[in-house]
Amino acid sequence: MEDGCRIEARGRRDVGPAWGLVLLAFGAYLTLKGYHSLDGDQAHRLPLLLHSLDPRLYADDPFVRSFDAFNPHRGSLRLLGAMTRSVGLPATLFALFALTFALSVWGFFRLAAAFWPGRAEAAGWTAVVLFLAAKAGNIGTNHLFEAMLLDRLMALALAWTAAAALVENPRKGWWTSAIALGAAAWIHPSLGLQLALVFSGSWLAWVLFGSRTQTSWPLAIRAVAATSLAIVPGLVDNLAPFGNLREGLKPETFRVLTVELQSPQHMLPHLWRQPQWLAAAAYLGLVAAALVGLRRAGEDADSEHESSPRWRLLLMLGVVLTWLAGAWAAVEGIGHVGATVFQPFRIATFGRGLALVVASGHVVGLWRRGGLADRLRAVLIPVACTGDWLFAAVVAIELVMTLLEAAGERIGSGTRDVVLVGLLAWAGAFLARHDTERGERALAAAVVGGLALGAAGRRLPSFSLTWTPRRHRWATAAAWAFPAAALVGGLLPASHPPAGSRFVRGLVAHCRFAPVPIDDVEELATWCRWNTPESARFIGPPGPKGFRLWSHRNWAFNRAGSPYHAQGLRDWYERFRDHVDFDGPPAAFVRAYLDGRHRLEARYDGLSDDQLAALAQRQGADYVVAGADRPRATADGPLERLQQRGEYAVYRVRHERLAQAQR
Repeated sequence: MEDGCRIEARGRRDVGPAWGLVLLAFGAYLTLKGYHSLDGDQAHRLPLLLHSLDPRLYADDPFVRSFDAFNPHRGSLRLLGAMTRSVGLPATLFALFALTFALSVWGFFRLAAAFWPGRAEAAGWTAVVLFLAAKAGNIGTNHLFEAMLLDRLMALALAWTAAAALVENPRKGWWTSAIALGAAAWIHPSLGLQLALVFSGSWLAWVLFGSRTQTSWPLAIRAVAATSLAIVPGLVDNLAPFGNLREGLKPETFRVLTVELQSPQHMLPHLWRQPQWLAAAAYLGLVAAALVGLRRAGEDADSEHESSPRWRLLLMLGVVLTWLAGAWAAVEGIGHVGATVFQPFRIATFGRGLALVVASGHVVGLWRRGGLADRLRAVLIPVACTGDWLFAAVVAIELVMTLLEAAGERIGSGTRDVVLVGLLAWAGAFLARHDTERGERALAAAVVGGLALGAAGRRLPSFSLTWTPRRHRWATAAAWAFPAAALVGGLLPASHPPAGSRFVRGLVAHCRFAPVPIDDVEELATWCRWNTPESARFIGPPGPKGFRLWSHRNWAFNRAGSPYHAQGLRDWYERFRDHVDFDGPPAAFVRAYLDGRHRLEARYDGLSDDQLAALAQRQGADYVVAGADRPRATADGPLERLQQRGEYAVYRVRHERLAQAQR
């Protein structure tokens, strides 16, 4: 976005972003979004890593040991393990997170610059902003980027790099793409294989439109063969031994437990919410608006050399849409278990990224027009990426305005402005009634900000900000001030008075670089780590993820920590059923889960002391984590309270009392 506030980058003018600006962007991201390590999905993946580094840890943990038979995370765990042995776990997680961020930004910037050569730098950074802000339309519940290190984000970072190399120049980029996709398959075999198939399909599409994409059959065959060979080592390393994952369960039971209980929010489209679907469709609407604007601006008539990257990216997006249509048919139409467990809708994340690349130049074009309404629309689109209903509403407005502009002089600018005001009023009223995320507030803020920025640009048309080295240093220092303060806060000893202050705890919670507990479960687990035997096994509520990681103790069951093969899955299901005291067949259990997961899991909290002690005994546990609001254990009761943190407490099971009560 230039004109009113033009930023002139000195020095390099190639297709990639300056690394100094990437560093600045990384600091700004940490300040705005934070860094959330040692929780979420990491909470049940990292114990696998810790066990591989020290087999004494989690030696009797059912979930961790289930991966002895089948472990599709070997590649990422080996990478993490090699670095952890050298620099420690927190430094490893952050270093790889920084690398993932840099690769993602680098690849995304280059994709936008290749698609929009006439506005390369502005479109590149606009695409990066859209990429980092996007939360809308995440069908399959996978975001484009998150504030923690995840193996799927590492694989996607390699995919953006591979896509950029091919879209820019397939003759030079085919081998880079093959290597990147091979690394992606080693880090995340399922996603890496899916990406390799999509890229191979893209080569076929490019050959069919060879005159447009400047691609030949020999080049495509060579690239597909190289990609196929590159992903084989990663697939073999992660997926061997290639046995029958369904052995040990009846086919129908395996389907019910895997597809409908284990991760239905990732696999089953009919469970995704209406606003997610509308927002996902809105990405295609934004692509349509961008292409209409591209034609009106006359940029579709560029030379063949400049237009071929556009054809390559759009055809790749078409292959993604074809893949998703096939996935829908396989999952919802046929109900194929293998296809469903493959989680093919992960590719929707890649498709949303390609759509944002196309949209980035449209946002730049709106801003460059200089009109107040145009710049307001340019501001609305990035803000709208943060919510489903908001994104759907803003893209609907953008489509209407694009169609009105396509009508030409028949509809004057004044009429279009009136229509825009009316549409914004409609969107605000609609969001106030339907959006649980308060999208009307974000819309109002975006309108005010967009009008202010647009008005400032019109009043100061000659204003220019030169990006001097001194200003760059000051901006980078400002962007990193908050993360640096969080790093210092996390390194303070727990006994130091400022460490317990609300301000420092807030800093650490926003950017957790050091392993500092920040909630009741983590604090209680940390106490158990230092005050219970290393071989101890615990039972606890099905929901919280972090106790196993933070306690370094065996955890009999956690709903989010589930294996992939039938025997481990059967054990996981039986433990789940036992923890919530459910008596019934798997189909009835799944119905209860889908009807109200939290209600089902809350059955654990309703168990009496005697029932909890009996559950611990059946699960081979000596300790119980439960709500702290239950009456204090009496001298003759089966549970002895040891420690409390907030709403949770840990109890030791008095097996001798339990035995007496059972006589």
